[in-house]
Amino acid sequence: MKRYLILTILACGAFLAICPAMRAQDASPSPSTSGTGGWGGGGGRRGGGLNIDRLTTALTLTPDEVTKITPILDTLKTTMTGIRADTTLSQTDRMSKMKDARDDADTQIKAILTPDQQTKFDALLKQMASRRRGGGGGGGGGAAASPSVSGS
Repeated sequence: MKRYLILTILACGAFLAICPAMRAQDASPSPSTSGTGGWGGGGGRRGGGLNIDRLTTALTLTPDEVTKITPILDTLKTTMTGIRADTTLSQTDRMSKMKDARDDADTQIKAILTPDQQTKFDALLKQMASRRRGGGGGGGGGAAASPSVSGS
């Protein structure tokens, strides 16, 4: 009887030890991290960043526009990764450099877009700015959430 009790306890212990490992293997990448580039890359965050797939859908980009915008997003992603890795920067400096990098990319992208696409792009930027500030990404946030790109 003791033997069965010991075997049962060992089996339960082994099962409990394996469960977290099995759950970790089931984790699949979120669909929002697919595609090339992104405003900061996400780094395992909720995936609110823009990528070429999202821009193509939201702005109805042509293949030529995709070809021109993809390297801008790639450069931004690399820049953001470098800024995050720079441990010599204060939090304020890091945030400022990230904003500057986003603003630069936004300006380059807007130069490629049609006026109608620029309007849609500004709306996306406003929505993203609202999310970064904890606004939950709701529509029509008024003047509280300023977009990454100023004016037009």
